[in-house]
Amino acid sequence: MRFEFINREAANHSISLLCKLLNVSRMGYYLYRQRHPSKRALRHDWLTVQIKRVFEKHKGRYGSPRIALTLYNEGIETNKRVVAMLMQRAGLVSVYGRQRRQKQRLRFKEDMLRQNLLNRDFNCQQVNAVFVSDITYIRCSDGMLYLTLYLDLATRFPKAYGITGHMKMECVLDPLKYLIDAGYAQRGTIIHSDQGSQYRSYAMASLCEVHGLIQSMSRPGRPIDNAVAEAFFKTLKMEVIYPNRHLTKAKMIVLLSDYLDKYYPEERIHTTLGMTPKQYEQRLLNKDVTYLAV
Repeated sequence: MRFEFINREAANHSISLLCKLLNVSRMGYYLYRQRHPSKRALRHDWLTVQIKRVFEKHKGRYGSPRIALTLYNEGIETNKRVVAMLMQRAGLVSVYGRQRRQKQRLRFKEDMLRQNLLNRDFNCQQVNAVFVSDITYIRCSDGMLYLTLYLDLATRFPKAYGITGHMKMECVLDPLKYLIDAGYAQRGTIIHSDQGSQYRSYAMASLCEVHGLIQSMSRPGRPIDNAVAEAFFKTLKMEVIYPNRHLTKAKMIVLLSDYLDKYYPEERIHTTLGMTPKQYEQRLLNKDVTYLAV
């Protein structure tokens, strides 16, 4: 299978190159990787079980340094950095860290409620500098789906998305992690969204802070502040969702994936751009190369 080959060769070649050579989407590969975890991911799952065991034994009194030392004394090779990362993923906070974390949550939420960096200025000419994000629901014949989108503001290119059966934090975190892993979202990149609870969560704020991403948010009750994402969803609903509401969730996911991975970015002309998002992205990148050459 092509994705298995990419997994084997990822240490020797870039994932972008391998996906291009094998004619598969990067998003498809990362979704495959989520369904087929690597040896490292499996070890992390096992290690998380051991961390929880020690954490519960000491009634939450041990933080990552003591847990790492305990595991080391038991013959389990790890370090406090890995333990801290896995504890954060598992939501394990020692009694010493709870008060500090609560204060951080309040600080993040208070700060984010005041930020609207775009201020309805959607004119951006730099690729991957700003991503607009939103969540929409999709009614299918056998239930609901939720689509989270990260759209490159400069090119209207849907660089990452997630389709889930829930609206938990992971629905916005997982596609953002893909943006980061793929190299699209880098230090200084702006992530603009509404003030939904998923975007205001401590986990979202922490992920952005760790990777140097800057959060921007619409004002409460002002969807026009996120007009680009709203317009994209309106188009998506007219062209894909409404004509196919009779489909099951599984079939709808196939349609959405084809539309978002291939049709919209590579084949559909965007009237504002006068070309496809992929063509416009290439034009902007070529301008940057020409500028550097001069």
